[in-house]
Amino acid sequence: MTPTNPSAHVRRSTLERWLPRLAMAAVLLGTLQAHADVRTEARRHFRRGMELIQEGQTAEGIAELEVAYDTLPHPNVLYNIARAYAESDQYDEALEYFERYLASDPPDREEVVELVRALEVRLEARRPTTTETGAPVEPTPPPVEAAVSTAEIEAIEESATQIETLAAATQSESLRQRAERLRALAATLRERAAAREANQGTGEGTGEGTGTGEGTGTGEGTGEGTGTGTGTGTGTGTGTGMGTGEGTGEGTGEVPELSLGEERREVFEEEVVSASRFAESPLDAPNSTHIITRQDIRLTGITDISRLLRRVAGVEVMTHYPGHTDVAIRGLNRRQANKVLFLVDGRSVRLDFLASPYVQMLPFGVEDIERIEVIRGPAAAVYGADAFSGIVNIILRTPGQGESYATVAAGNERTARTTASVSHRAGPFAFRASAGYSRTDMFANVIDPARVDFGVSDVIANPNEGLQNAWFSGETRLRLGDGYVIRAGSSMIQGDGAIQGISRLRQTAVRDLFFAQSHATITTPFGLQLRSYWNHFRVDVDTYERPPGALDTTGRVNQDVVDTELSFNRQFHLGVDHNFAVGAGHRYKDVEWNWLGDDQTEHHFFAYLQDAAQLHERLRLTLSFRIDRHPLLDNVQFSPRGSLVWRFLDGHALRLTGGTAFRSPSFVESYLEFENRTPIRGVTAIGLGNRNLDPERIVSIELGYANQATDYFALEANVYYNLVFDEIQLSSVDTFRLGDFGAGNAGYDENAQAFPVGNLQFNNEDATFYQVGGELGVRAFPVDGLDVYANYAYHQTEPLDANDFQEDPVRGQDQRTSAHKVNVGVQYRAPFGLDLNVDLHWVSDQVWVEQVTDARRGVRFEAFDLDGYVLLNARVGLRLFDDQLEIGITGSNLLFQRVRQHPLSQPMDTRFVASAAIRF
Repeated sequence: MTPTNPSAHVRRSTLERWLPRLAMAAVLLGTLQAHADVRTEARRHFRRGMELIQEGQTAEGIAELEVAYDTLPHPNVLYNIARAYAESDQYDEALEYFERYLASDPPDREEVVELVRALEVRLEARRPTTTETGAPVEPTPPPVEAAVSTAEIEAIEESATQIETLAAATQSESLRQRAERLRALAATLRERAAAREANQGTGEGTGEGTGTGEGTGTGEGTGEGTGTGTGTGTGTGTGTGMGTGEGTGEGTGEVPELSLGEERREVFEEEVVSASRFAESPLDAPNSTHIITRQDIRLTGITDISRLLRRVAGVEVMTHYPGHTDVAIRGLNRRQANKVLFLVDGRSVRLDFLASPYVQMLPFGVEDIERIEVIRGPAAAVYGADAFSGIVNIILRTPGQGESYATVAAGNERTARTTASVSHRAGPFAFRASAGYSRTDMFANVIDPARVDFGVSDVIANPNEGLQNAWFSGETRLRLGDGYVIRAGSSMIQGDGAIQGISRLRQTAVRDLFFAQSHATITTPFGLQLRSYWNHFRVDVDTYERPPGALDTTGRVNQDVVDTELSFNRQFHLGVDHNFAVGAGHRYKDVEWNWLGDDQTEHHFFAYLQDAAQLHERLRLTLSFRIDRHPLLDNVQFSPRGSLVWRFLDGHALRLTGGTAFRSPSFVESYLEFENRTPIRGVTAIGLGNRNLDPERIVSIELGYANQATDYFALEANVYYNLVFDEIQLSSVDTFRLGDFGAGNAGYDENAQAFPVGNLQFNNEDATFYQVGGELGVRAFPVDGLDVYANYAYHQTEPLDANDFQEDPVRGQDQRTSAHKVNVGVQYRAPFGLDLNVDLHWVSDQVWVEQVTDARRGVRFEAFDLDGYVLLNARVGLRLFDDQLEIGITGSNLLFQRVRQHPLSQPMDTRFVASAAIRF
């Protein structure tokens, strides 16, 4: 029978009780004073500061930019502050901020260094000179900026008072220093205003002198005055009070002209790099995108990357055990899901022998993630095979950026985790080194030790251990000058866990797993990039239970993949603005696996080109095209994509995208030779690969709308229609007849010491499926401190012809993707350091068709009903000592429901984890 969950009535009653409480909590949170989403809050202050500077209110604008930088540091804010000071001839302050900007190792370092030199020359010209008698002549102060009103000065003082109060409440040294700077600024402005009132007068003066150019200066007295600008001079004039004069002369040197460059205005705007392989606004991206921010990761308290994706509309997340979660986008989920390409900084972490990733065994901690970009829809036009229904690109922090940290965590079910990271930059060299360890137990006891009908596999040390691993990651970045950059690193992880098997294999043990990725990239200033990386993977696997006398199913895998790519990216104007990219590469794969028989090696080649043309200031056309050569496929695979984006209003975009993608057959699908167990000793059903498989293919069209017009609200809506061809399934069951044995087509297997009852082979489905669906998502920041999101996704997959499964009607019942999915969440950040996060997730019913053991045929298909379920996760955290210490507690499955996310998986339990993090 199908494993069952608590009744739907009980779940609805629980949900009905909790939803009003969550709504009330959201309302109460909205009444409290707090900080909004840090990126949004910083963007508000940044935009206000730039507006004030443009209006000539430099002091007030710089104060707003300071607040934006303290909220979310970004080097371009420092550049804008320095630029504003330089424009108002406050060169000392400009130098300070330009030097802070240079400390971030920016890409325009050489240009800014020249600008700093020009400022230093101007400052030198202002230094005191001496008269003929040797007496020093005081330099003329820089021109006084435009008068600031008393009301504006009082506003700055009020801001300083508010920040002082906030600093006292949070014990924040940086906030206290910011308040002092604002207070000093207000005092300076009052002094200047008082000086202007006390010294009102008129005067005229003329003079001649020597200096370094032309300039204006001030002269005092009724007869003589001095006038200086970039030089010095003497002259006479009449008047009372303050007088101004001009001096001209031939200088002893030249003052470099200041070239301040353009303002950096798109500082805190969202950017994605995964949709087109270059940075662009999500409004311009050719696919629908979603970004999981660094703040989202921290506030949820979730350390499993795959579970973080549950918040994204259109993403299916299915947790089998603590150490295995499968992820799909827009349907077609399965055990060992293989339709989504996982990347780390653009590098594939796919296990090619299975065609799926092992996300829980990636060698880094979530604390090192800058953001996660999710691209929904086919992306083979730029990423090739296996970017079938979307990609997930995990982008790590750049070496040398961010804080160093150490964390510890512990919870029930023997959960423990610790991580540490050091990040540092010294001149052109930067590095980041991280390490960690984690472990946790299964959701349920796997095998009762009292059972005598079967034992435990030899490769399993502790059958109740769900996940255990230790990892290390190191990365360096070296700037060679003139725009040349080398980035290289290596990371590795070793551990044990449990995964879902394929076909009739169920829970499978993973022991002595080792995964390592080493990479190197050379980037040039003219757009040429060379990148190469090497993935090495080895593991022992076996099913958990081993009946007495059963066939040995232990599998030993060694995989090596080397990927090399040369690419070129250039922006130019030819009729319209273009962002052009072209690339080519090679992927070497070698897999040694006793389930495959022989060591298998493949060579893959690819090339792509893409052009994003700005046809009009509001209209953008992106065309992408890629070819892939697979050694087992007869023809070259073509993957085109086209996208037209119309920004019909500021902050609003309408997108139409069409394209294709394919998934190439994996090693297990092509080369499998494996003896399946059956309930009868001495009998086996042989699993076979198929070297004549066609690739799976999808054709997709999507219409999307995005609204990011304000800092208080963001909206997305997408609808799509897909056609899926040639899906690969282990679907062909060939049962042997008595005559097959007599004819020699089947016989006793000496290696397995068993008679085969039939073959199971991977084949392409004859059926063509259509998919229809859409996503609707909203994220709002109604008041400072409250970040609320909600999204809904609809999906339906059906065969185009209802008669495709007439011969096997059970398989036609498959509805493995929920038709309806809802996510709702609230984030709250208080000024005194309190953090709250609540996420609610609901999916509707599913029907899974899986293979089961059959004594006569070896294998048959059976339909399993899976009830819909609700998950509630939450975290409470507290930041102390200027955010240098953070403590928190995270709870998952807080409705205490023992739900299964797949009919053959373990029912989830409820877990609590307490954590502490120190940043330095």
